[in-house]
Amino acid sequence: MLAEDRDRLEKIDKLYALRLDRSVSLPMLVVVGDQSSGKSSVLEGLTGLPFPRDSGLCTRFPTQVVFKRSAVKQIEVSVMPTESRTEHLSLDADKFHRKLDELDQDQFVEILSEVREFGGHNMISTLNTIQASKHMGIWAEEGTFDIASKSFSDDVLKIELSGPDHEHFSVVDLPGLFRKPTLGKTTKDDTTFVKKMVGDYIHNTRSIILAVVPANVDIATQEIVQMAEDADPTGRRTLGVLTKPDLVDKGAEDKVLELVLGSGGSFGLGYTMVCNRSQSNLDVCLAERNNLEKTFFQTEPWTNVPQDRAGISALKSRLNKLLVDLTRENFRDVAADVNQLIDNCHQMLQALGPERSSKTEQRGYLLRIGTSFQYLMSHALDAYYGRDAVFASHDELRLATVIKELQEEFSTTMRLAGHTRDFQRSQNGERIGANGVVNQAEPGDDSDLENSPGQGSRLLLVVDSERCSELRRTLSKFKKPMDTPRDNIDTWIRREYNRSKGFEIGTINPSLLPALYHEQMRYWRYHTMEHVDRVIEAVHSFIFSLLRHVCPDVAIRDRLWARLLGPLLLSYDKAIAHAKLLLEIEEVGNMRTLNHYFAVTLKKLRLSRMQKRLENSPSWHTQDEKQETLLRLKDVLNAYISNEDQAVEDLHDILQSYYKLARKQFVDAVSKGVVDYYLLTISDGPLRVCSPQLIGMLSDKELDEIAGENAESAAERARIMRRLMSLEAGQEAFST
Repeated sequence: MLAEDRDRLEKIDKLYALRLDRSVSLPMLVVVGDQSSGKSSVLEGLTGLPFPRDSGLCTRFPTQVVFKRSAVKQIEVSVMPTESRTEHLSLDADKFHRKLDELDQDQFVEILSEVREFGGHNMISTLNTIQASKHMGIWAEEGTFDIASKSFSDDVLKIELSGPDHEHFSVVDLPGLFRKPTLGKTTKDDTTFVKKMVGDYIHNTRSIILAVVPANVDIATQEIVQMAEDADPTGRRTLGVLTKPDLVDKGAEDKVLELVLGSGGSFGLGYTMVCNRSQSNLDVCLAERNNLEKTFFQTEPWTNVPQDRAGISALKSRLNKLLVDLTRENFRDVAADVNQLIDNCHQMLQALGPERSSKTEQRGYLLRIGTSFQYLMSHALDAYYGRDAVFASHDELRLATVIKELQEEFSTTMRLAGHTRDFQRSQNGERIGANGVVNQAEPGDDSDLENSPGQGSRLLLVVDSERCSELRRTLSKFKKPMDTPRDNIDTWIRREYNRSKGFEIGTINPSLLPALYHEQMRYWRYHTMEHVDRVIEAVHSFIFSLLRHVCPDVAIRDRLWARLLGPLLLSYDKAIAHAKLLLEIEEVGNMRTLNHYFAVTLKKLRLSRMQKRLENSPSWHTQDEKQETLLRLKDVLNAYISNEDQAVEDLHDILQSYYKLARKQFVDAVSKGVVDYYLLTISDGPLRVCSPQLIGMLSDKELDEIAGENAESAAERARIMRRLMSLEAGQEAFST
């Protein structure tokens, strides 16, 4: 065998010793067969070990036999526990390790027969005995077992033989298949367990299946034949071994020979025939056994069996070549699988987060979450989206943009549909209809149109139903007003003016203008509270989405979210209360302003009316260079209107001037006071709830309730860590 092949085989054996066969498909020879198929005799011939061959079930667990070339002769026996073992049983199995100078029949029988002499935790240690079964938790016969004991185990008994005369060889023997349980020894569950164990091994696409079948029975009755065909439909990795040819009935030899010569059977690697010791010569040594086998194949009709398919020596030679070729073909893929599984383990550990058994670890874990949350939140609020890749794929985290678009939409809605009745047409252009359609613009109001959001650039804000349900009691959800007035603003003002006349002389009832204003802004409450609700939903969705990003552990996130939800709802209540206060100021308070824009707008409206009345009057121009317009005094005097018309027009223009100013101021107040202050920037607002400050104030009990690891998480972490340690040890084995 080439040195490089020997090196590859030894590295694969190291992976198997680490039980990586449960995670990675490893190249291996697997010996399988039905009960009493002669499997133990085949193994004895291949390994030289005295496998017991009684009529009962001999093997209750996988047994790996490994040969290695070394200068020192030595035998090591150990138990390799499976990953699924509970911690105390795994430690028990790990403790089992023996070094021997010789392994005779009695000692080997004792290794396997411990299954019948000891049971589970009731086992009693005996000096100078090798109790492999005890360390696997296998129960004794006659039902003397406790709840932790069992009949079979998938722990592996490893027998490693080193010496100068050995060539590298490795084979795994599995318990024999059986259909009928034995009273007091096996159960139906054992039948299923063994079948599943065998199935798991032979479905490994990098294994060679050594299917042992007795030649003296119809192979169709052997369960292993069908299982091998199912696991290896092409047959390219299945080699059949025919045993007991000396027991074949006279006249049936030709049918058996057909299998060996390749004209029958479904195994792609064909069949090899061996003749083991019979009951009459069980005591002969291994060399004599080989001579008897050689003599058997020199008798008719067995001389027709090709030499490379006849006898245990031919079988071992062929298996050696198959194992070397298999390892060469799959060695790089096995290394790649180990590296991939290491990456997977790191990802799973990252999802679990750091270990959190102590209060310091728990607080540190939550502090990292709070710090990451505040870091990303500040970038989202400042629109520094290039600072982290998360913003590229999650539009709901682009908070500044989402809020900006909502505020622009609110401003436009208030301008288009905030009033109950359209104001009159002005001299300077079109005005705005109460139904939201732009009919005419207000004088000097063109700048409003610049704030309209661009089409096709809006972010899609999606708030899931669970988040909405959390806000059900917080959001106002005002119903949209349905009573759209049918009369125009002129008719309405004139009617209200006449209904409000008192004993005043030449003046207007002072209570009329506030009443008109309150009616004209009656839709503000609905639009304002709807806007505040939408902003709260956006902020709430942002907070949860960001928390989901910085805290991938679902259990911890849910517990932390439950802790944050109360303060969040309180902060939303403050924002809603302030919005209602601003509305109450407009709805109940007096009409007041110190802003000069009111006087400027009113002057523009009055001049526009006068200009409209005089624009069709005859006019002249001065003869000087200024060319100023001249009107007749009579025409100017005729432009004056009645006192009632003048009062109605004054009411309209004052209402329009004040309403326009108040609307703009109100929209700004909602934007700055409600949205920016209470929902975005205040120190105890919703965006500051998940913070290191809050984590620092949590009690030890709260820390444990939120970040403490439950038994399932701790067990999962321990399982992943055990697997990772084995995988990294395997990775190291490849690199040496």
